[in-house]
Amino acid sequence: MYDTFIKINSVKDLYLFVDTLNNFSGNFEIVASQYAVNAKSLMNMLSLDLSKPLRLTIDSDQTDDILHHIEPFILHE
Repeated sequence: MYDTFIKINSVKDLYLFVDTLNNFSGNFEIVASQYAVNAKSLMNMLSLDLSKPLRLTIDSDQTDDILHHIEPFILHE
């Protein structure tokens, strides 16, 4: 398992993020406040407050490749 924080800046970015995750196998969970949703579900993602950073948990054998593909969304401190 791997945790990182992401930021989605627009609905267009949200579509791109969800489409990217759907190219990979594994479980992807977004935790925001007291909610946890499937990050591969556009409807679930649209229910969140996207103005704040979101914690993404990745459970996949392809984590390095996934992180490379979602790099534009990852928050760097």
